[in-house]
Amino acid sequence: MTISRIDHINISTTDFAATVAFYRDMLGLVPKPPPGMDPELNSWMVDGAGNALIHVNTRPAPREPGPINHVAFACTGYDDYLARLRGAGHEVTESDLRDTAGVRQIFVFGPEGTRVELNFKEPPAS
Repeated sequence: MTISRIDHINISTTDFAATVAFYRDMLGLVPKPPPGMDPELNSWMVDGAGNALIHVNTRPAPREPGPINHVAFACTGYDDYLARLRGAGHEVTESDLRDTAGVRQIFVFGPEGTRVELNFKEPPAS
């Protein structure tokens, strides 16, 4: 069970077009529709090698404490992480996107309120 790297940062915004334009025009990242998500409301911002570094998504109003929605890590050992988190009493949410994005996810909040996304790249379930 390991975390190998930061997978991406999610930025929630009330001005989707301006946020995408900033990361495109100022930092040279390329917008790309994320699999299984509405491209009018979500965009991956990818580097020259095709790595999605930032996930930009809309929010209707500033309901979160700041623009960083979550930090995602690329991981291995799904069952071990799930058991560890639940065993310690953490409430987790699971998402199975293997058929659309090749990933299973575990979401958990850290003690300071930061949303953490653990991504496990896996083949389709079907």
